[in-house]
Amino acid sequence: MTAFLSASERKRYVLTAIIGNVVEYYDLVIYSYFSAFIARTFFPADLRFSQIALALATFGLSLLARPVGAYFLGGYADKNGRLPGLTACMALMALGSALIAFCPSYAQIGGLAPCLIVFGRLIQGFSLGGEFGVATSFLIEQSPQHEAKRASWQAIGQILASLCACSVVLLLGSVMSQQAYAQYGFRVAAVLGSCGGLVGLLLRASLGPRERMPQVAVPKPVGVERYTALRIVLVMGMVSLGSGITYLGFYMPHYAQNVFHVSARQTYWAAFTTYAGQLLFTPVRWRLATYFDQTKRIYPMLCSCTVLFLFPATLALWIPWTPLTVMVCPLLLNILGLFYFAALDGYMGLLFGKAHRGRGLSVGYSLGVAIFGGLAPLLNGATIQLTGYQNAPLYYVMFTACLAAVAVRLGVYFLKETHSA
Repeated sequence: MTAFLSASERKRYVLTAIIGNVVEYYDLVIYSYFSAFIARTFFPADLRFSQIALALATFGLSLLARPVGAYFLGGYADKNGRLPGLTACMALMALGSALIAFCPSYAQIGGLAPCLIVFGRLIQGFSLGGEFGVATSFLIEQSPQHEAKRASWQAIGQILASLCACSVVLLLGSVMSQQAYAQYGFRVAAVLGSCGGLVGLLLRASLGPRERMPQVAVPKPVGVERYTALRIVLVMGMVSLGSGITYLGFYMPHYAQNVFHVSARQTYWAAFTTYAGQLLFTPVRWRLATYFDQTKRIYPMLCSCTVLFLFPATLALWIPWTPLTVMVCPLLLNILGLFYFAALDGYMGLLFGKAHRGRGLSVGYSLGVAIFGGLAPLLNGATIQLTGYQNAPLYYVMFTACLAAVAVRLGVYFLKETHSA
């Protein structure tokens, strides 16, 4: 169906699909790094709860809006086509980013400032709920027989976005004074994200029905796909491992600073190394995804889950003796998880038939991120508080590795059904 597309057209479609995910992860990393400055800018200092806690709670609110956005935007894409769905997601995402970038401070407009920040995060969460599922469906349906390899661009886009965000943080810290960095460094970074959202919106809007867009329009669903709810639950389980490792990557810099007194700048460089190191393994990712496309075998994924269950326990023993392990831990886990993540996005998309893929994949992914990613700080924080054991997030990764292995194994039955249909 897509054999007549030129190489430039294929690249354009890939960029069209992943740019929303790129903007999403860029904003995610920027908000994480600048959370303390955002807290002091938009939240009052005399509340019972700390400013930083309120800022992180606002960040978590977007996770609650994701499943809602997944249901409506995913369903919209199933009925009206992938491209209209992608354009709607990008427009909402750009609006939310602009609200955060240009919102006046608490000192200027008082209580309206945190309200606008919360509203901006809710808009972002709603749009992001549909982004992953619709974009992955778009990639899969553009590339028959190469679904996992094409869908792997989603993960590559996430890594690239995180690398760009980390680079922006390092650059701004180098060229701006400490006072300027604290006052409006996050605004400069957020404006860059808004510009990326605007570019994505223009790119998606530029692809119209006049162009040759095979397999973008989705037929109206006929009947209800069997066991759709169970497929969604399996996607949630598959996403849990990535959520666990992602949270660990955000936690380890704080752990390094508080326990081993590593400077913030050193943790930024460690994060930069983590993202750059993952990009170096892109050819391996593509080979593993191609292997899945050709065989539909999940053995590499199960082996990776096994390793990710065993390795964190070893890391927990190493860290007290070699504190440097804290800095390289996220990179090690992501490399070991490559055999799992390489084919994951394509695998999850293929669990659903085309008529229900946008909504099913979006809802499953969003609920998985909200539950296993959103609750990770609470669960790990409570465990650390009760036990005093700072390595608790490593054991959370072990738990999600078990969950992911079960979900991947059970998903084979639905993969056979949709693949033979």
